[in-house]
Parts: sequence; structure tokens; C-alpha cells
Amino acid sequence: MNYSKRHELPIVTIVILILNLIGLIYELIVGQSTAIYRFGMYQGALGDGEWPRLIVSAFLHFGYAHFASNMACLVMFGLDLETHTSRWRYALIYAVSVIGSGLLINYTGGSGIHAGASGAIWGLMTATLVYNLRNGINPAYALRGIVINLIYSFSAGVSWQGHIGGGIAGLLTALVVSDETKL
Repeated sequence: MNYSKRHELPIVTIVILILNLIGLIYELIVGQSTAIYRFGMYQGALGDGEWPRLIVSAFLHFGYAHFASNMACLVMFGLDLETHTSRWRYALIYAVSVIGSGLLINYTGGSGIHAGASGAIWGLMTATLVYNLRNGINPAYALRGIVINLIYSFSAGVSWQGHIGGGIAGLLTALVVSDETKL
């Protein structure tokens, strides 16, 4: 990787951060409960014709701590992956991870409503693992994030469906769009 690539503006990560901030502002304007009721993802949403929930739910959060922790993870994994990949591949991995997260919730989400960027961030973690393994980089960083978050994913009130759906989607997308020398 050349010097200039490492110092390019991480525009995709910035755009994703801005979209999540817009979601937070929307929640402040209409109220968190109202925003999540209108656009949170739930089991069977797609069968009910609620297609916008598949995407919009990934930009809403259950409070400031949820928002802050997801944005911190986005910066940790997103900046690293965006630095080592092309922007379109990184954006594709994120977008497909959002969709994969929502789809697993749609089919196995239980009775709750789900929201947050963590499914997409799971996709970034698994894509980072693919990138590291394919390029001979120690995978400990990505594995540590995955293991810690896997344990957390089965805590009460956490959307394991969103996490696992996003993680699988990110992993598969990274395998498809990467080659052995560069993701």
C-alpha cells in the first residue's frame, strides 16, 4: 500500500457516521420510542411490506450509549478496513451487512424490535478477519472483536440475530469481492 492511500480521507466511514448522526437527530426530534416504532426492524416486517425498516433501522439506536459504542466500533473497524480496501468494496460490505442483519431479524427476530448499526459493524469485523487471513496479517485483532461481541450478543436485550446476520453477510461479501492480495 502506498503512503497516499493510507492518508486519504475515509469518506465512506464519514458518510456512515453522518447517516447515523442523522438517525440520532431524528430520534431527538420525534422521540426515540416513536422513531424506533416507525422504523425499527421486527420479525415479519418484510412480509408486512415494511421494506424501509430493513435499512433505516440500522441508523437508529436505543440511546446515547448504544449510539456511542456502535460509532466507536465503526471507527475502529471501519477506518482500518477502509484504509486497506477500495471504497466501493468497503461500502458494499457495509451495505450488504446491513441487509443481512435485517434479513435474519426478519426471519428469526422474535417478538422484539431491533435497531442499531451493530449488524453492519459485525460485517466489518468478519470482513477484516477475511482481509487479515488472506494477506498474512495476524487475525488476533479481528478475532478478539468477534469473540467479545459474540459473547455480548447473547446478553439480554441484544439482537443476536442482527449481529450474526450482519457478520455472515460481511464474511460472505468479503470472500466474494476480495482476492488474495487486496480486499
